[in-house]
Amino acid sequence: MSLTREAKCRFIGMVVSLVLASPLIAFAQSSEIEALKNMVHDIQRQLQKALQRIDQLEKEKAADSARVGQVEKSVQAVQSAPSILNPAIGMAIDATAEHRAKAGGDFNFRAAELGVAATIDPYARAYAFITGSKEGVEIEEAAMITTSLPWNLQARGGRFFADFGRLAKFHPHEYAFVNTPLSLERIVGGESKADGAELSYLFPTPFFLRGTVGGYNKLGAENERLDDTKSRSWSRNTYLGRLQTYFDLHDNHSIELGTSLAYTPSIRIMEDPHGGSRTLTGIDMTYRYQPLGSTLYQGLTIGAELFGNSERVERESGFHRKFALGGYGYVEAKLDRNWSAGLLYDNAPSLVSPGKKTMGYSPFVTWNLSEFNRLRFQYSYLDDKVREEKSERGHQFFLQWTTVLGSHTHGFRTR
Repeated sequence: MSLTREAKCRFIGMVVSLVLASPLIAFAQSSEIEALKNMVHDIQRQLQKALQRIDQLEKEKAADSARVGQVEKSVQAVQSAPSILNPAIGMAIDATAEHRAKAGGDFNFRAAELGVAATIDPYARAYAFITGSKEGVEIEEAAMITTSLPWNLQARGGRFFADFGRLAKFHPHEYAFVNTPLSLERIVGGESKADGAELSYLFPTPFFLRGTVGGYNKLGAENERLDDTKSRSWSRNTYLGRLQTYFDLHDNHSIELGTSLAYTPSIRIMEDPHGGSRTLTGIDMTYRYQPLGSTLYQGLTIGAELFGNSERVERESGFHRKFALGGYGYVEAKLDRNWSAGLLYDNAPSLVSPGKKTMGYSPFVTWNLSEFNRLRFQYSYLDDKVREEKSERGHQFFLQWTTVLGSHTHGFRTR
């Protein structure tokens, strides 16, 4: 088949066009590939920047979480120990109207006791009780206590009630009855107030067992054997050891036992060149019946302490060592939220003539108007053979009114 001239010209034109267009197509394809490569590189750079930004945000978030956690811990610490910023402050007011057959009647403002307590830091706390009465104003207690010593140890220093016996560590308005037992006043010296230091150890036993050792200028608020304001030989200070335990006898029954020893190696007696030592001992027991099926305001408490005092005393025939033995016992029945009743027995010997004693019998009734307001009526009969004070004889009647303002506590006393 022969092509016409016109067809040949068209064919040649097409071939020439294809030849001329091939470089342009190749160039266009190459440019598109380069563009795609550049686009991929741009995407990679943007992705890398995004990943870096994500890492930065995660680090900032972690730092913010840590700061928030620290703030939360600080808030929790302040909330758990608000007394760091706001010490607990309270006051107890105690007064009686009383009639003693041998001494007459009296409206007796016994005390207004201001208490302040707070946590100092993670290592210690402190408390103070300032008491005002008709005798004046005094700092009854002001002490620091450690809270984070190792090996179950706890230290206390300052002015406080030494860990001797049980009732000697109570303030009078905390008693289950009106007055301090005469046996405690005569033998121990009333409250066990002391200036010094103590170290306690909690034994790692399955039941509560604690030991205490201490050293003080003297022991006893009414102890006049030594002057608390003067320096002296270390042998004239008083040293204490105590062992205390508590355990449950049954679900409804528990018992607390303790034994105490306070020893003063040397007491200077002006009329006696030999002087002498003093040994004060004590055994205390507290039994509690708390039925689980009733409220905390029902139950029975029986408490007793036995004291012994050995020291040289002056008699008509000269100075002799005498041992005086005495103590008290009481029972209190909690009837309901508002009412309780009980009986106190007291056996108080004379330290100079231990054969002479004052025997006391005191029934009492308590009306708790609320947790912070209390009235108590007590009748006492004292059979006195010692004849030291006429106020310690015969029939006596007391009406006590005790109130508490604010936060005022001395510990877990009524458990």
